[in-house]
Amino acid sequence: MYFKAISLAAALLAVAPAAASTVTLDCVMTDLARSGGWIARAALIKVDTARKSVQLLKPTPDQLNGSVRKAKLARNSGGKMVLRWVVTGTRSKSNQTTPAFNYRAMVQTDTGAVSVIAKPIGYGNDFRASGSCKIS
Repeated sequence: MYFKAISLAAALLAVAPAAASTVTLDCVMTDLARSGGWIARAALIKVDTARKSVQLLKPTPDQLNGSVRKAKLARNSGGKMVLRWVVTGTRSKSNQTTPAFNYRAMVQTDTGAVSVIAKPIGYGNDFRASGSCKIS
């Protein structure tokens, strides 16, 4: 399995209303044409907006192909949440390794629309996906 699960999870982390302290994001990516297999189709994430911390509930750690580091809620204002995180030690199903990826997920808190960008560190390309999140 690709690193797909991690990137979608990150996208989910970015969708949380500013007033709530803990928010759960249940996201599904519907446009994966430019994801390159590095962004997950679905994710379930818990976001503590007061502490700006995130916890990935799905995919589970044993389903991920890499380790999530430095996950944080970077912005929660203006109807938008932005989440940033780094995934290290990734390996694709074709056995390609990448030391780390920078991820950014942007969620529109009023509509639940989410977009995710995954950028391999040291390379000029990026991978993208979009979808929607249920916020509770």
